Amino acid sequence: MEAVHPGYCGFTRDITLHRLGAHVWCARGRPGRLGTVQATIGHDAIIRELRTLAASSDPPHALLFAGPDHTGRALLARYYAMLLNCDFGPGGPRAGERAGDALPCGECRPCRLIAEGVHPDVITLTPGDLLCKPREGDSHAKHADSRDIRICQIRGLIELTARFPFEARYRAVTIDPAERMNRDAANTLLKTLEEPPGHTVFTLLTAAPEAIPETIVSRCRRIDVTTVDRGTIEAGLVARGFPADVAEAAAEAARGRPGIAMTFAAQPDLMGDRERLAERCREIAGANIRERFRYANELAERWRQDRGSVSRELEAWESFWETELAAAAARRDEAAAMEALGALRAVRLAEEDLLAQVVARMALENMLLSFPRGTLGARPREAPDNSYV
Repeated sequence: MEAVHPGYCGFTRDITLHRLGAHVWCARGRPGRLGTVQATIGHDAIIRELRTLAASSDPPHALLFAGPDHTGRALLARYYAMLLNCDFGPGGPRAGERAGDALPCGECRPCRLIAEGVHPDVITLTPGDLLCKPREGDSHAKHADSRDIRICQIRGLIELTARFPFEARYRAVTIDPAERMNRDAANTLLKTLEEPPGHTVFTLLTAAPEAIPETIVSRCRRIDVTTVDRGTIEAGLVARGFPADVAEAAAEAARGRPGIAMTFAAQPDLMGDRERLAERCREIAGANIRERFRYANELAERWRQDRGSVSRELEAWESFWETELAAAAARRDEAAAMEALGALRAVRLAEEDLLAQVVARMALENMLLSFPRGTLGARPREAPDNSYV
């Protein structure tokens, strides 16, 4: 399926396919249909905050949605764009006809275009070459497969935002993931955040706010998007028509991430993949150092080609060690609990390091070396492997 993003002055470019929450974004910058607040699961406090911000006479020019992937950050950013541009909202042609808690309406032209991902003034900038604008006279190779958001893209974005929106009251620009802006791109964006155009709002999405320059973070209103409790996710899935048993299993497997829960509920077979990953985790946890190094190298090579699969594997490791921690606590085994807790911290540190562009092999080796030695559970511990001592 081909879709064309309504870019500006020929800046339309392909962007890479990527998954946000439970929604698959299509080529050339256009997402599949997104609903309004009903599309989110949880985050009631954030929704109330966004309504308050959008109703103010001077909405913040930049928001930073910080939190784990698949927790609903992209949906919340799009929801904010709808609040700012709904016909029934402040400054709209039908302002005051609906109560604030009934906004956005989801029915007017701006709401429908934003929900369908075709509004010309609602843009998501991702790694690739969307909005790429080289300096005049520069030779500039295409970089559709770039892993970073580059300065040439920010230049194109700045030129776009310097002009009035095509039809919206507020142009809404989402940068996702914001930590993937390289240094030059971040420094160039900073100038715009310091003197923002009055008709544009920026939303930066990130799972690693510590990897974004503090000068950028300090100019944004930060909103932390946390995981959602299992009961809320399960109820949300049932309300969307999924069978109760599927909703229960998906909510448990998602570990607080509504986007993953939606995917599991729609494709229950994926939960079987999770079980296979859990078994692989058990095998590696009982492996010697040589095998752990081999596994770290395999993950690092995959990280270069398919970051999503490595991220899913690290999520499986988190779930694995959380299970081990709970089991150790239940049997009052303090030593095993401390080992599992240390391993869980090592996994989370590896995730942070990878997002911060630390050399993948070093980050993954450090994680695996931090795991307790020997097999787990009732099986006997392995003899020490001195080959790498």
